[in-house]
Amino acid sequence: MMRLYCVIATAMLMPLTAQATVYDVAKPSELNQICSTHSSFDIQRTDTTFFCHGKIVLPAGDSIISSSPENEVILEAHQGIVLEGNNRIGEPNKRISLRSLSVELKVNNAQASSIEDYQNKHTVIYGDLLSAYPTKLHNVLIDGDIELTGSTLHIDGKYNTIIGKILTHSTTDIFNTNVCGTIESKGHQLHLKTNNPFQQHFVVGDIVAHSSLLIDDMAVYGTTESKGASAALNGSFYAKDTAIKYFQTLNFNQGVGSQVCGEIQQTPGSSHPHSVTGKYSQFCGVGQSRCDYSSSICPSTATPPPECSMLPPSNDDLGLTVTPSDDMALMCGDDLPQFTAITTNNDEVVSAPVMAMLSDPDLFTLEVVKGKPTSTENQFQSNDNGELVVRVVPNDIDKIALDANYYLTFTMVGDSAKEQTVNFMFTPFMFEAYSNERRTLNEIRVIAGKPENVHTRLLACASTGEPVVASNYNGKPKVVHPLIKPLGGSEGDFSYSAEFKDGLSEHGLITNESGLFEVTLSDQFECKGFSECPDDGTVEVTGKFNVYSRPWTLAICENQNTLPSGTSEQGDKFIAAGEHFSLTVKPVIWQKGGSISDPINSSAYCDALVTTNFMHDGAPAASVVLSSEQHSPLNTANQTSTLLKSNYALTQGHQSAKNHRFVFNGLYWAEVGSLKVKANLDSTYFGMKVNEGYRHIGRFYPKYFKVQSQDWTYPKSQGFVYMNQPFEKVTYDVVALNANKEDVKNYAHFAPSLQQHFYLGELGGYQDRFVPPAPQKAEWKRIGDASIGQFVIEKASTNATCHNSPCWEKDKTKGQYPDGPFNRGANSKSSKIGLVTTHVVDEVNFFDGGEILTKQPDIRFGRLNFKDVGGNQGMKIKVPLDVEVWQNGRFVTNFDDNSTTANGAYYTSTPIWSNAPVNNAQLSGVAKMSVGRTNDIIASQIDAAREQIQFSLNLDHSGNQLPWLKYDWETSTPEEENPPTIVTFGIHRGNDRIIYRGEPNMLGLN
Repeated sequence: MMRLYCVIATAMLMPLTAQATVYDVAKPSELNQICSTHSSFDIQRTDTTFFCHGKIVLPAGDSIISSSPENEVILEAHQGIVLEGNNRIGEPNKRISLRSLSVELKVNNAQASSIEDYQNKHTVIYGDLLSAYPTKLHNVLIDGDIELTGSTLHIDGKYNTIIGKILTHSTTDIFNTNVCGTIESKGHQLHLKTNNPFQQHFVVGDIVAHSSLLIDDMAVYGTTESKGASAALNGSFYAKDTAIKYFQTLNFNQGVGSQVCGEIQQTPGSSHPHSVTGKYSQFCGVGQSRCDYSSSICPSTATPPPECSMLPPSNDDLGLTVTPSDDMALMCGDDLPQFTAITTNNDEVVSAPVMAMLSDPDLFTLEVVKGKPTSTENQFQSNDNGELVVRVVPNDIDKIALDANYYLTFTMVGDSAKEQTVNFMFTPFMFEAYSNERRTLNEIRVIAGKPENVHTRLLACASTGEPVVASNYNGKPKVVHPLIKPLGGSEGDFSYSAEFKDGLSEHGLITNESGLFEVTLSDQFECKGFSECPDDGTVEVTGKFNVYSRPWTLAICENQNTLPSGTSEQGDKFIAAGEHFSLTVKPVIWQKGGSISDPINSSAYCDALVTTNFMHDGAPAASVVLSSEQHSPLNTANQTSTLLKSNYALTQGHQSAKNHRFVFNGLYWAEVGSLKVKANLDSTYFGMKVNEGYRHIGRFYPKYFKVQSQDWTYPKSQGFVYMNQPFEKVTYDVVALNANKEDVKNYAHFAPSLQQHFYLGELGGYQDRFVPPAPQKAEWKRIGDASIGQFVIEKASTNATCHNSPCWEKDKTKGQYPDGPFNRGANSKSSKIGLVTTHVVDEVNFFDGGEILTKQPDIRFGRLNFKDVGGNQGMKIKVPLDVEVWQNGRFVTNFDDNSTTANGAYYTSTPIWSNAPVNNAQLSGVAKMSVGRTNDIIASQIDAAREQIQFSLNLDHSGNQLPWLKYDWETSTPEEENPPTIVTFGIHRGNDRIIYRGEPNMLGLN
């Protein structure tokens, strides 16, 4: 049963006539005056029951009180009880019950024509009424139960109040009566009616009729049940669950229509199933937001049940005004629903008690802002200015429906007809993004192309403390994300969809463009009927956060030429040092697995999508800056100050891009090796640092080579060399230069396999005359600020020839035999011995004859030439030997030769004519040239005899090892021969004074 809200107020003292008498049950002599048969009352049941054997008749205007120590006593009469009118029985703390054992129990009050007239025409009883016979009550205020065990009960008059239970066993009529308690009739009929009253009447409690039930123009706060044949109802019926139960038939009387808040049930076993007729409106039970039998909540769901008062109706004209009539508010913070009730009496503000009842008291608590609460639940007292201001505070946000209407009903305690119901609803405050630390984020910073988890929440209010989430929200708000900066840029592919559960959302956001986006989340909530509601009947809740998106990195890419990544150790070549090249830079989006802060090797990302907004006129001011550091060789990287340069600029503003890329032309590096070229921004982008992009570019290599120095080591300290005579060694140094013909330092630190090796060769018209072997020593060194290649070609250690040693060969095939000398002054020929390669590593270029050795060797065609001699037989004859060179078309003595040495013991001999044994003649002596001549070769005989012998000095490797001084003495053969001489022993001269032509040095005396 619905909880009873009953207030027992102290009754006003009724004016008494001059003859009014007050009887005290503690004074039997006084009490005996109202017992009509006997002279005294009997006291029974331990001094609490006073029994009159006759009839108790209390004259009009008289009262009965109790000064006994007991809190409650009983007056009992055998022949009935009659109160003549305007009587008072008992007091709130000294109750006096009346019990009629026969005849009747009657309260006679004169008819009251007005509220003023009622003041002297009503009876107040503090105690229970019990009777087994007809009971008639007229204009009574009773604080107690009424129980009739046999006959009828009839209550009428203009205004009655019963604060207690009513139980009858016969016909019961209750007219113009407020009842705060249960009513049960086990008799023939129960009839409740409001008929021309001072005010509307009500019942706060359950009603049970065992037979027919009639209710006319009453408000019932409880369950109304008819267990009999029929029920005819007209009024308002309020219950939390079941409002009406009936067994056979239920009829709602025609008229304006009854209002039922609660379920209507038919008791099982009826012969008239579902027999409900008449006009009525049904709503969900009081406090229910939804139910199975109706789609509407109770319009008075926030109205508290009225209170029964022991005060008579008064002429007070109580007034109640509540503002606003509705409120759309937040669920927490300072913007909770708040209502102001103004209480008046006769249009003047007064402090008065007011009931304030919520439709859903489990969901909300009322907080008093002005006024004060009272000891009675849900009752408040307005202040002296008649103001009562209350705020509705949710108990649990999770249980609040965002699109539901809730009600709050204010009722004047002194006049329950004065009530006003206001309604309120809740909307969330705003959507917002937040961090992992649950801090509010007005902005989110992302990298273009990289998914970012975004945490968003729907706030219940604008709280200054810990954010309060509208955990009762589950939905998918609308999301828009216009590009704010650069204005007119591309929105690209922007993906974000927030789906909320319990007020929270965690979803991925991704955009492939850079810029500033404003993300707005919005959802709409029904608010039709609220004064603040927009015309379309919905209120929109929004929230915004900014998304700042930056490029991931700056990719360094090719322009018109590829950008290989060779180094000083390996890989492909690029261009010569000092030559110009170009590249492009593109701001690109993030790629899977990429670092979000470290420098990025961008060589693999040139096909990645470009953030085109970066180049837009309205984009943040940012310049792309190229820089570099030496990548290889590593051992000089920290020492290199020569880095990437440009004929134009290494910086470009964001607006200078063409075709969505920045083109850097005129770039060059004056050194060799490889560079780590880096692309950065000169500033942050929307406060974020864009990852540095870098790329290894190389191999840069020398553009030019140039002979720096050379040294010809001539044989045996000669200052010249004979054709076919190997040099002792040739050393030559080569310097590596860039395209600007400047020294490069790093080439000396290249891997040997990537360093250029140079041979020597004749680069003029004598290519086949000077073909030395590869240098035995080839090494590049860092000397000062230059890279110098040092090369050495040495003579073979054994059997040195022009095939295995540096050597200028005689020309035996092109008709230039003999020729020379070379490089010996104005009348000589010139050689062009210089650098040659058999394998080009990167590129080999020379300029201004830089490949030609600056010092060419002194090369001469030489031969040894014997003189023919003769002498007496047995004589030792000196054989003159000259070393000759070809000069100006003839052989001349080489006066520069002071080193050639010949041993006469190496010879061959052929007798021309002889009178001596074989090998009688011989050569001997070791001869060293002095200014190109020697007489130290001796021809001699073993036995003196006349003979003429041709000797040949052996210059081959088996002899004197001077093959380069052989000569083609016999032109009929292609080979060169050893130098011959004819020695004649035993000349017959006749007269010594005669000189014979054709016999030079005949005497062998040179």
